[in-house]
Parts: sequence; structure tokens; C-alpha cells
Amino acid sequence: MEAAQSIFALNVNNATTVSSTSLHILSGSFRSLSLFLLAFSPLHRTLSLVQTIDGFGPHQYLASNARKDRVYTTSWTQPPALYSWEIHRENDWRVDHLNSAPITATSSYISLPPPYNHIYSAGGPTGEVHAVDPSTGGFGDKLQQVLFVPEDELEKADKTRVALRYGSHGVEFSIPLELAFIPVLGTDSIEVYKWNKSTGLLTHEYSSPSPRGPTAHDGPRHVKVHPNGKILYSVTEHTNYLDTYAITPTALEYLSSQLIIPNTLLSEASRFRGDTLLLTPPTPSHPTPHTIWATTRGSKDHDKGWVSAFALDDEGRFVETEPERYEMPTSGGKAHAIDLYPKELGAHGSEGEGKEKEGAAWMVLTDDSEYAASKEGGGGVRVLEWDGWGTGGLKEVAGWPKPGDVPEEGKERMQGGSHAVWLD
Repeated sequence: MEAAQSIFALNVNNATTVSSTSLHILSGSFRSLSLFLLAFSPLHRTLSLVQTIDGFGPHQYLASNARKDRVYTTSWTQPPALYSWEIHRENDWRVDHLNSAPITATSSYISLPPPYNHIYSAGGPTGEVHAVDPSTGGFGDKLQQVLFVPEDELEKADKTRVALRYGSHGVEFSIPLELAFIPVLGTDSIEVYKWNKSTGLLTHEYSSPSPRGPTAHDGPRHVKVHPNGKILYSVTEHTNYLDTYAITPTALEYLSSQLIIPNTLLSEASRFRGDTLLLTPPTPSHPTPHTIWATTRGSKDHDKGWVSAFALDDEGRFVETEPERYEMPTSGGKAHAIDLYPKELGAHGSEGEGKEKEGAAWMVLTDDSEYAASKEGGGGVRVLEWDGWGTGGLKEVAGWPKPGDVPEEGKERMQGGSHAVWLD
């Protein structure tokens, strides 16, 4: 709880030095080689470009530190590497490249857990642990490589982004229990590691198989951990379930599941691919999240993706109530990743702070569909609004780029988003 509240303070204190009317977003792209810094106006419901940042190949996933003045990204560039970036707020907002870190195989996911001294990535046959450089906040020394194939098979293993379809695909942490969790699509398992917070190193403890058995081919893709450290959530790419587990030192004890597409589509589940997970961020007024979000993508362009919200009790278990669902206008392509900004925090202290219903948030959602990538498309980055349970559900309020938007001189136009994060 203290760690969470310190993050709130950092965010609010940093926010007071910038515009009082805008919230900032940094987005990657699967099709463009750049990163894109955007400004969202909650008052006017508009999304606009601030800066196009030259990148290093398509950037798939982004993670920030607690102060949100450093961002770390994966990339599909070859040879495989990770990248760090500095966020400047002093006058005009700007993003600059800090450094890069070579890795063995293309990574899918990146994470920076408290105490924010180590950066973790995973993708395909390998995962990595890097120190945070204390002088720059970028990547420091590589401390460990974790394997998801036998060591004697690593040399011949596919190390490109193709391996992300069946290899490791995420890394998250139970802070209180000092455990790390890495889902592996191809083995239908979640690998559990003892986490040494001081050294950053991971030691394998056990494997947790799919609760539906080895023939289900669930494909666990992304995981999240409740702030209490006792409940693990996992979304399955192939079967479209959100599974919950009680975390113990020796096993993940399966609790229950929710379908992340409407029940009426269960017989057509192959039309969809389970995607990402996110707990509603804790706030000073509501430190315990009572909602978890899950997204799906359509398997084909004409299959529209879904965003679903599931209610949780104080312990992080599902509440017996109907989920809220929002059908996206497109399939989402390879994206439909989300990030949330609590409306309680306002736009840097703007009117309405503290008056919103619990869980009310701005959601940034990325779209990589063919339509979004076209010049006629409705935006590779979308902002949705949610005012809490029983308030009418999600609604889209802004999208970017719009048809007719002209890119910066000498810069490329975004051709569909991958993953975006709030920087305020």
C-alpha cells in the first residue's frame, strides 16, 4: 500500500509542472518504425500529436518507471534488442532515446516492478534481467538469461517474432510473496520463479499447467497479480478465458474462470484471440482495485474485438455479476492492448478530481487493424471513457490519426498502434 501511494505522489507532483489541460500518451506501432507522443484533452475529448520519435523497428510493448520519466520498449528489430527512452517535461514535452540492450531473442513484454532497480523482459525462447543504470535510468548490465527451451536447443531455436506465438509472452510479480510469473503459450503453462528483490535474479520454483488439461491448448498469454500478491489472473489466447489462481509457494491453485467474449460466442471462440489484462489502477481514495479488464482481437479483419470488465471483491476474486462488454469497431489486428488513467486524478488537478465513481478511468486502446492502418482509418490509438459500474459502459471519445492528418515534415505517419501507456 505504501509503495502504491508513493507512486500516486510521484505522478501528481510531476504533473503539476506541465499543462493543466492535457494528459500525455506514448504509443508504439507494429507497422511503423517510430514512437508517437500524443496529448489527450479530457475537456475537449481530443487526441493530438506532440512528437514523432525515430525508433528502431516496430515497438511492440512499453513499460514505464514509477516517476514515468523513463520508458522501456521491446522491438521487432533484428538483431534483437530492448530500448530505453527519457521523457522530458520541463517546458515542451519531448522523448529522447537513452540506450539499447542487445538480447538473444525478440522480446514480447517488459516490466519494471518495485523497487524499480531491475528490468525484466520475456519473449519466445528466452527472458532477461537487466539492472537499471543508476546514473541514466536506462539499461545497465544484463544480469541473467532465462530459458524456455533446453539449453542445447537454444542455438537452433527461432529467435524472431515468430517465436512469440508459442514461446514466453509476459512477466509479472507478486511483490509481497517475492514470486515472478511467466506465461508460455506453447507449453500451456505458467512458469513460477522465486524473485530476489535485492539481486533481481529469478530461480525457477514450479510449472503450473492449464486448468482445462493438456488437450485444451489454452495458450496463456498475459498475467497480472492483485496488489495483495495472493491472486494471479491469466488470459488465454487460444480459448479466450480469464483464469484466476490462488498463489502459494508450491502451486497455483485454480479458483475460477470467466469467458472474455460474450457467452453467445463460445461456439465461435476460434474467431477471437485473447489478448491483454489490466487491473484498474489503485488510487488514494480507492487503493483496492475492484475491476479487471480483458481484451480480445478478431482472428480476421471482419471479426470485431471485445473489451470486457469483470467485478472483483476486496480479496480480488470474481463477484457474481454480469461483466460489462464493449464491442470494438475493428478486429484490432495484433493490438487491442490497453492502459488506464484514473479520472480521480483529474487532468493535473482539474475540476472533477475526487468526485468520480470508483474505477472511473480514461482507457487508451491501440488498434492495428487494416482499417486503422489505412489513411481512411479511425485511428491506431483510441481513448475510451468509463465512469464506473452501472453508468452506461465504455464509449469512445477520441481517436488518432484522423483521416487527413498530415505527419510531421520528414516523419512517418502512424500505421496502426501496438501498445500505448499514459505518461502523466
